[in-house]
Amino acid sequence: MIEGGHSALPIIHFDAEHDWPALLQLTSYLDEVGLDRLKRTLAKCVRCVAVELHYIDKDYRDTFSTYHSKRFTTPPARCVRLHFFDAAIQRDEFRDGEKLQRHYIGYAVIRPTRPNCLGRTLVAPDKLGYVSGSICTCDEMLSIQGVPLRIRGFPFISQDADVTVCAQSALWMLLRYFSDRYPMYREIYPSQITDLTRDYSIGRVFPSSGLTDWQMAEACRQIGLGPLIYARRKVGADFDHLLYTYVESGIPTLLSTDNHVVACFGHYSDYSKSLGATADFLPSSLFNDGFIINDDNDIPYQRLGENAGATGAPAAIKLTDVESFTAPLPARVFLPAEDFEAVASALLLTDEFGIKNCSPALNVKPVVTRTFLTTGRSFKRHLDARGMGHPRVFELYRNMPLPHFIWVRELSTLDLYRAHRVLGEIIWDATRNVAESGGWLALHYPERLFVDTGSAFNRRPKVTDFPLDKSTDYPVMVHNLGAI
Repeated sequence: MIEGGHSALPIIHFDAEHDWPALLQLTSYLDEVGLDRLKRTLAKCVRCVAVELHYIDKDYRDTFSTYHSKRFTTPPARCVRLHFFDAAIQRDEFRDGEKLQRHYIGYAVIRPTRPNCLGRTLVAPDKLGYVSGSICTCDEMLSIQGVPLRIRGFPFISQDADVTVCAQSALWMLLRYFSDRYPMYREIYPSQITDLTRDYSIGRVFPSSGLTDWQMAEACRQIGLGPLIYARRKVGADFDHLLYTYVESGIPTLLSTDNHVVACFGHYSDYSKSLGATADFLPSSLFNDGFIINDDNDIPYQRLGENAGATGAPAAIKLTDVESFTAPLPARVFLPAEDFEAVASALLLTDEFGIKNCSPALNVKPVVTRTFLTTGRSFKRHLDARGMGHPRVFELYRNMPLPHFIWVRELSTLDLYRAHRVLGEIIWDATRNVAESGGWLALHYPERLFVDTGSAFNRRPKVTDFPLDKSTDYPVMVHNLGAI
């Protein structure tokens, strides 16, 4: 059934008479390719679609003003926005904000561009039926006929093959995530991405021929991020582990193959797998089965695994196709992941503070370690929910000054980590450098808590040893990513 077919907001109720093809009748901007991508993304959950005609989309209007309006034959300046619901919403219920919010799945902007009509899109991954794992998400506020709604997910857009190709599209997704989630980063429109790298371009700017890794990194730097580029041929065996570590830290990355770029913002793991390793320390990345990406040539929230045939929504590429990735660190993070892991591992092996002499409970093989970057504020905000294994640890962490960004390495046994629980952690100042071996602020074992009370209060280093008894295990910190 179609309600208000001649109005500015037609509503399609999926039934025996009307289904996805009805969208083609209501908007000439949507083509068969775009319809197929919407169906593959939303077929398991959509029961109703509101078609917002004559929508002015800020991202398309930017590319229209920059490029399309200068052509001899110009496409329309307006778009259509589709709103998706998982239940039938009657026309007179569109003023019921509570019901709309409860059943809202998200939206997709349909542009009058070819070959790709699918513009700015944000859909809730937990409602799609094929997404599982842990992902970075941001919130966005919008309205339908003045009724405010909120949607949480990771931004998606397809390339228009003129102003944006795969590199600009992936970079737009990443930068829109940062501007939606963190107020210190400004919103960046498609043509502005090219402007950020204009001085480093070779040849003409429009139509775009894409961006290199260092051009994408420069765009990130110019908006206040501190990008790092990792090449598989240089990093070697630790490449996938470092990618996992940054994603685990809530930092979306840009993955580059020999001819394509995608946005990576999540991962999925199998905690039942047999690791078959005998090392003293096992990184949690060994449980990882793959990553979650947005490929502008396909649908949102795809699975990128070792094989292109991953379960769920498999990506067209496989993990071994990825030749490099760009990690846009916050500007105040001076210590990269690989340097933190080197100094943290060295600390755990020292005679004075190492596991062997200080923690019988962790002096087992293997010790599972999980590394991530977070803010001091976020770490403290979740102390109540985690308990930290001992009241003294909880109180000391709550009162201890922390830098804006900290590196954390959680410590656990194999069985406990499979249950998502840990026995301790190292907290390291992310504003230090690798040459400062005393950059750690706290080292927590079940039996002892070492705190650098001098550095915590901006004085000379002074380590205080707090004995602990009757410690318990406690949950891992999972608040950098949302579980789906």
